[in-house]
Amino acid sequence: MKSSREIVHEVLEKGISERIPLQVEADDKKYESLLSDVVGFRVRISTWDSFYETGGPFRRRKGERLAEWADRVDPREYPWPDEDIIEDALGVYEERARVYAKGRFLLLKVLGPTETAESFFASPMPGAGQIAHGFSFALLLRIRPAKALDLYDRIASVILKIIKAGCELERVDAVRIADDVASYRGPLYPPMLLDRYLKWHSLFVETAHRKGKWALLHCDGDLRKGDLLGKLADIYDGIHPLDLMPKSTLRDAFEWAKAIAKARQSLIHRRLVFFTGLPVDLIFNNRINARDMVDLVKRLLDEHGPSWLVLATTHSPYPGRGYHEIVAQEKIKAVREYVGSYIPPL
Repeated sequence: MKSSREIVHEVLEKGISERIPLQVEADDKKYESLLSDVVGFRVRISTWDSFYETGGPFRRRKGERLAEWADRVDPREYPWPDEDIIEDALGVYEERARVYAKGRFLLLKVLGPTETAESFFASPMPGAGQIAHGFSFALLLRIRPAKALDLYDRIASVILKIIKAGCELERVDAVRIADDVASYRGPLYPPMLLDRYLKWHSLFVETAHRKGKWALLHCDGDLRKGDLLGKLADIYDGIHPLDLMPKSTLRDAFEWAKAIAKARQSLIHRRLVFFTGLPVDLIFNNRINARDMVDLVKRLLDEHGPSWLVLATTHSPYPGRGYHEIVAQEKIKAVREYVGSYIPPL
């Protein structure tokens, strides 16, 4: 019997393995390792992580006029992380991976330049554990485009260094970059930024590939619009979570499964693995039971087929929720049992 790591590698290389692998993202890595074939940890730059609590260094001050704020933002004056800070972050990553990643396919997770750029403008949210995006970077891009793109490039350059250093770690199987640029309505940013996005992401992937690592992208929203999905399929080995439409009810989730299958059909001859299929909206909805989750997976496999697929939760659990909850565990275990015995139709 192949290990979890071997199975995911085989799906990325050949499109299919002896069973369909699962990825269950959890804040508590004990449960992620227990329930999932894939385990990932984010490389956290301490100074950037502090934006969660204190707010970003370029956030707009109370009472500050728009032009004053835009003039005050100066990427040249920010103390950018050096190699020592990156090395420290990777040291913490290695310690965590050593505990939880045995036998699992290991992700080096990195927050991408677009989300990081927005965090530089975020308001403080003490205790929230997440960034309060106000899309102030997008606003700066509109009124001071040269300054915004300079900031973007400086952030992306640091991220490229993180990826280069992280890919030196032998145990890492893939780099996964989380970088949202879309909503359900399509792209959130103008072509000027999207072109920059694709250029930098191409560099990230080339760097990972040179070191023999797979490259995966997490990007929310309907990527079918503006042919973003097709462009990203030409760059990446895998994409997560195919969050193309709302899916908070079982009926909506069945329609979502159809949409995923249609998205696959649009990518003729592209060897892109979809990491998708398990909406946290339903996993943490106690009105949805384990049988319902299995029915959704059946529908996805009927519509999409088992090839080039990792069944993955769409996101980590909601704040205050987790896989210590028995009902959520039962749903994942039921899906694992089903795919373990799944026989594709002839």
